[in-house]
Amino acid sequence: MFRLDHNHLSTVAPPAGGGWMQRVGGFGGVVPLLRQLGADPAATLASAGLASDALDRDENKIPYAAVVRLLAECAGRTRCPHFGLLVGRMSQLVQLGVLGELARNCATVGEALEALTVHQHLNSAGGLAFLIRRGQVADLGYAIYHPGVTDADETYDAVLAAGFNYMRELCGPGWLPSEVLFPHAKPRDLTQYRNLFKVQPRFNSEICALRFPAYWLERPVAGADARRRRAAEKFVAIADRRDLLEQAFRALRLLLLQGKNSGDDVANTLSIHRRTLNRRLKTQGTTFQEVLDQVRFGIARQLLSASEIALDDVAATLGYAGVSPFMRSFQRWAGTTPGRWRRATASRRLSDRAAGSRRDASPSRGIVAGFEPVREHVQHDAARAETVPGL
Repeated sequence: MFRLDHNHLSTVAPPAGGGWMQRVGGFGGVVPLLRQLGADPAATLASAGLASDALDRDENKIPYAAVVRLLAECAGRTRCPHFGLLVGRMSQLVQLGVLGELARNCATVGEALEALTVHQHLNSAGGLAFLIRRGQVADLGYAIYHPGVTDADETYDAVLAAGFNYMRELCGPGWLPSEVLFPHAKPRDLTQYRNLFKVQPRFNSEICALRFPAYWLERPVAGADARRRRAAEKFVAIADRRDLLEQAFRALRLLLLQGKNSGDDVANTLSIHRRTLNRRLKTQGTTFQEVLDQVRFGIARQLLSASEIALDDVAATLGYAGVSPFMRSFQRWAGTTPGRWRRATASRRLSDRAAGSRRDASPSRGIVAGFEPVREHVQHDAARAETVPGL
């Protein structure tokens, strides 16, 4: 199903039917932020394979992998290592379109988050939002399942910053996370992370999540309107059509977070028989094992390239019983060992970041004063969000 170029081990072909797209929404703030930080927006978008007007409308759809490339390129060109945080910090529920409308009008925070995570695929194919409750704590998190994505540090930062904003909108300004978990290495300067999340962030985590006391899930959403909720739910039901292959990738990524990875688990999640799943995957030119390999390989590449997580923990995250079977699988996928792949990728990332920094040599403004310089764009982006049809 996918082929690897062993001379460039970070390359993997996109999945069949893999035109997985991302609704622009809050990413529209990238262009004014680039200008403010002294970079050329058109050149930066072009470097990610995007047209200069690709982010002009919240409702535009762009390739998911291009979004990840764009944020990484922006960080390099602006020499702003917390660029992803700045982008996410400008995000508001209104920019999620009908999903934001649905969340704002649910009766409780738990119902709002469930609506966002269940229907998030309407806005994004390539990464998923999840809500997991474990006893007295809950995790609102994000996981990438697109197999062609590796350099996703800025994407994870942007998503967690946006999630922080969403939680404050739903819960009020008194909400704070108890932990913030990043699946990438610890940056040199933690100032911006501490200023935003108000807690000491944790890096080199196996998951990307905002962790908070579960009692917040029972909190009523202020100003919720049952009529507007019903209208939003009706619109979501009409729009909810998905490709099976994308559903399988998404389901597997979510199941791996729960320690599951079997074909029966995926079939149950999709509410179909296992034989039906196998047959429908075959019509798309693949098998369940190939899908599982792609999802596992994608996760492994993300963790190996961005974090310092031990190989034993990477193996456990992928559902392997030990590090040896993981290493054998990785050798089969990539033609090299995980350790060699990690070292080669680290070297390439350093080279790419240095090249990106040189392309825009003008001084970056506003990157040491926290988030104050970009607040002006919050109102601008909220104003340009379009009215949801049918509401």
